[in-house]
Amino acid sequence: MKCLYCETEAIFVSSKEFYGKDYKTNIYSCVPCDAYVGTHGNSETPLGTMANSELRECRKKAHLHFDKFWKSREMSRSEAYKWMANQMGLGAKGAHIAMFDVGKCEILINKIKREIKSST
Repeated sequence: MKCLYCETEAIFVSSKEFYGKDYKTNIYSCVPCDAYVGTHGNSETPLGTMANSELRECRKKAHLHFDKFWKSREMSRSEAYKWMANQMGLGAKGAHIAMFDVGKCEILINKIKREIKSST
């Protein structure tokens, strides 16, 4: 996997090597860019796209808003992801915050805020 920021080949390491603790997962990491992405379990399949510190913070913020939103609406998680896909004009595979860039995170947060405002 190549780094999205500098196109250097990412190193593939275990979570124990990366974090100092074994989380039963692996990491693709670009040290110069501080960009990384975890994998599904001990596989080589990434959970999303590599993210630097700015993007990781945006994704955390988007998840915070999204999780609070769907839980307050008593939606199931799958209903919430369908709502997101519809609102964002994405297919089911693209409707994952781990695949979003900064712009998509901001769009999602704004859509959630508008939805909350319109229902009050």
